[in-house]
Amino acid sequence: LCWGATGLGGEEREGLATMQEMAAGGAFADLRFLKDYVVCHGTAPRHTTTYTRGTFPEDETFTLGEWKEGFRIKILEISEDDMTFDMSGLDVSIANALRRLLLSEVPTVAIEKVFITNNNGVLRDELLAHRLGLIPIKVDPSSFNFPSAATKSATFDSELNPEEVLKFQLKVKCRREAGAGRDQEPINSKVLSKQLEWVPIGDQEEKFVNDRPEPVHSDILITRLRPGQEIDLVMHCHKGNNCGERGHAKWSPVATAWYRLLPRIDIVQEVEGEDAEALVQKCPMSCFDMEDLGDRRRAVVSDKFRDCTLCRECVREPRFAQKVRLARKKDHFIYKIESTGIIRPAELFKQAVKTLHAKAALLLQEVEDLEGQALVDAQADDMHE
Repeated sequence: LCWGATGLGGEEREGLATMQEMAAGGAFADLRFLKDYVVCHGTAPRHTTTYTRGTFPEDETFTLGEWKEGFRIKILEISEDDMTFDMSGLDVSIANALRRLLLSEVPTVAIEKVFITNNNGVLRDELLAHRLGLIPIKVDPSSFNFPSAATKSATFDSELNPEEVLKFQLKVKCRREAGAGRDQEPINSKVLSKQLEWVPIGDQEEKFVNDRPEPVHSDILITRLRPGQEIDLVMHCHKGNNCGERGHAKWSPVATAWYRLLPRIDIVQEVEGEDAEALVQKCPMSCFDMEDLGDRRRAVVSDKFRDCTLCRECVREPRFAQKVRLARKKDHFIYKIESTGIIRPAELFKQAVKTLHAKAALLLQEVEDLEGQALVDAQADDMHE
């Protein structure tokens, strides 16, 4: 444990000393526990290092078959727009890569261009166009190609490619109904997403006969109008994603995608009596409960331990710091995907995995090409010699 201690910073020396105390038989004596868990103290998590296989002498070398046996996915909740699942046996780098792919590289179709003929409402043209762009459009992105240079510069209908462009129009005027009083709501005073009208291009009418493109939600408020005000505009939708030079959040298929590590709570020294009651009261998520043993009562971990938010209230006080061990499993992720409604969350996760696989295959090909070029260069040098 002392090898390489020379030159360590203050925090590193403190961490090394803590590990030595554990090895000597402290409250957390098992060093292997640190390999699998992040231990959370009153101020911050500790021992966050991810240990690769082979770090511990008794570990076997990595094999794909063994990894497959240890990898698990368990769906906890699933609906049309949300999915929560456990994913374990995976390195955090892969779990985070999937999260980033969900946020930025799974493509959708969104409003990209807005051609405004008339807008005399209170919302300026650029703000109106921005709000329109953020309305999620319900259409299968695989039915379209990414826009070409010609499509990006297209203005007239004759220039539009039905394989790359989806067209909507919005034409609405606010007015008062005949004989209506001043306190009565005018007609079209609220412009909603349901008023976007799809305009088929080419063979799109037949192509989408059973699944017409439309906004995911019909009640999104775009703007408000007063009598006499009107809006007349045309929108072009393109396929895109939330990465690269032209990336934008409007193409993100998820409202959010996030994960947290599986909590683990251990009471390593019994907490009884008034201290037990105080510990139970400290946790806002009810992760502790009272157990009646007849002549005494003690604190135990409840079945709601998964709800732990790592607020660390249970380990801040010195009287509890050495009695409660708060940790998180390094390779067990509670994953949450919240779709915008365009693509179901399970399908989103599949597409993220496929994208990661394609990126890995591309990197492997690039490495093989470099190796091949290096071999050719080496042979050429031998011939010159």
